[in-house]
Amino acid sequence: MLRCVLFDLDGTLFDTGAGIMRCLRIALEKNGVPVADASELRRFVGPPMLGALREFYGMSEGDAARVKDEYRRLYAESGIDECAPVAGARECLERLLAEGVVTAVATSKPHRFALRVLERFDFLRLFDVVSADETETGTEKAEVIARVLERTGIPAADCIMVGDRKYDAIGAAAHGMRCICLRSPYAAAGEYERAGAWRIAETFAQVTEILLRARAEGGKGRR
Repeated sequence: MLRCVLFDLDGTLFDTGAGIMRCLRIALEKNGVPVADASELRRFVGPPMLGALREFYGMSEGDAARVKDEYRRLYAESGIDECAPVAGARECLERLLAEGVVTAVATSKPHRFALRVLERFDFLRLFDVVSADETETGTEKAEVIARVLERTGIPAADCIMVGDRKYDAIGAAAHGMRCICLRSPYAAAGEYERAGAWRIAETFAQVTEILLRARAEGGKGRR
C-alpha cells in the first residue's frame, strides 16, 4: 500500500540548475580550477557538493571545502533565486494530498536553502516532512530518507521515492524502497537503469499516473 511519497528537490521539484552551475563555476575558477565546458557542471545538480567535488575533480578534502564554502556564499546571495518549479510538480503534490498520501522532501541540499526555495514558491504547505542536510557538510540521500521513515513511522515498503539522479535510486534502494526517476538533463545516459530505478518517467504527469496507480493497487490507506 502506498502511504508516503518522498521527493528530491534539485532537478525534481525545482529546476535549480542555472543558479547552482553559475555559482559553482565562479567558485571553481576563484580557486584555480578552470571550467572548459559548462556542461560538465550539470553533474553537480543533485549530489552533496563536498562529495561531488572530491569525486568529479579528485580534490583533497581541504580544497573541496574551500570551493564549497565559496559556492555556498555565492549561492546564498543570488544563485538560490535562479530556479523555478518543474512543470506538473505542484499538481502532483496536490493530487497526492487529496488522496491522503503523506508527502515528504528528501534532499541533500542544506536545510536553510531547501526551506527558502519551498517557501518562496508556496510549496512548504504541501509537505508533511522536510528532510535535508542539517550539517552543511554533506548528507547522503540514504540518510535523509532514513529521517523521513523515522519521523513518519511508515515502512519503506509503503513508500516511493521520486528523484532525477542515480543518488535518489541508490538511496532508496538502501532502504528497500522503490524509486521513480524523472527524466532530467542533469543525468547521464543510462544512469537510471544502472542505479536500479523502479520506473522511469518522462514528465511529472507520468510520475503522477504511476503514483496513483500504485496507490489504487494497494488500496486506500489512512493518513
